[in-house]
Amino acid sequence: MKLRLNKFSIALLPIALFACATQSGIWVKSDVAPLQFYQDNYACLQEAQQPYGYNQGSYGWGNSWGRGWGGNNGYSGVQTNQELYVACMKARGYNWQPDKTLSK
Repeated sequence: MKLRLNKFSIALLPIALFACATQSGIWVKSDVAPLQFYQDNYACLQEAQQPYGYNQGSYGWGNSWGRGWGGNNGYSGVQTNQELYVACMKARGYNWQPDKTLSK
């Protein structure tokens, strides 16, 4: 059985599918309520977050940790690891169902 959607669920569906932006489709699981899907999706998105960063390091006099004369120049953030996200959703019993393409 496919995931049953109401107006509220349809409004939030783009957020749930954001992690799978490379391929259009939907996660399905038999007899799952929309609330349970959103909770599982949220938990998997949290688990799949990984930090990334770039540190130019120091220049001039100072140590290799960027605390020297030149200061610290860089950026950092988090990104979703798609492989971890997919593994999490599959471990929770969901299957990815791609959209069917229309033939010409």
